[in-house]
Amino acid sequence: MDTPLIQFCNVSKTFDTKTVLNNINLSIYKGEITTIIGKSGEGKSVLLKHVIGLLKPDSGTILFNGKAFTKHSPTEQLSLKKKLSYMFQDSALFDSMTVYENIALPLQEASNLSKSEIQQRVEMRMTQLDIVGTEHQYPGQLSGGMRKRVALARALVTEPEIILFDEPTTGLDPIRKKAVHQMIADYQRKLGFTGIIVSHEIPEIFSISQRVALLNKGDIIFQGTPEQLNNDDNPVISTFIHGHESSLLNID
Repeated sequence: MDTPLIQFCNVSKTFDTKTVLNNINLSIYKGEITTIIGKSGEGKSVLLKHVIGLLKPDSGTILFNGKAFTKHSPTEQLSLKKKLSYMFQDSALFDSMTVYENIALPLQEASNLSKSEIQQRVEMRMTQLDIVGTEHQYPGQLSGGMRKRVALARALVTEPEIILFDEPTTGLDPIRKKAVHQMIADYQRKLGFTGIIVSHEIPEIFSISQRVALLNKGDIIFQGTPEQLNNDDNPVISTFIHGHESSLLNID
């Protein structure tokens, strides 16, 4: 097995008296989509924020390419952060900015590209995601599905190696949810980025995931392929996957 691109080693995080992550171990492999599942409030988004550096663990280590992030030089740390992109749960588009301005923002903030180079990058992503013609519109003028496309264009515009998706289909109807999943899968195959997705869309999300991890009560109780997950005889896992009510997992 190759060295994981990202590895959580005995990582814990507590807020006040609530332990959200409890000595978790998790491996994310390059060029794959790994989906983190679990009920609401179990710390899935907290886990993502540790990857991108918005949160730091109380204990344990997060490795990038087998080396602790804190052991990388400041220059290496900055380089690693530039390889990351984040697609937020609610798309997090700026209502006062046009579609074009929203997509261009990461390049304007974190690159030395010229105005024409930024325009070329933005137009390429807009063409790929079939949102040409919306560049002068504002997010409030778009449908939920179109806003998701704009958010994905913004996530892709920096040509990241790792993209984190926090509930990317929240608020969409089943048809548009399927379209967003397919869009993510298509671009992952085309561009080869490593994807980490937090999702409640079970079992639909499994069709685009190479690996799945189940977070339950602060612990990663399963990580493996979707097929292995479906065949696992752990009753907690079975209860979660098949959607039955349980005193162990009060699924939202």
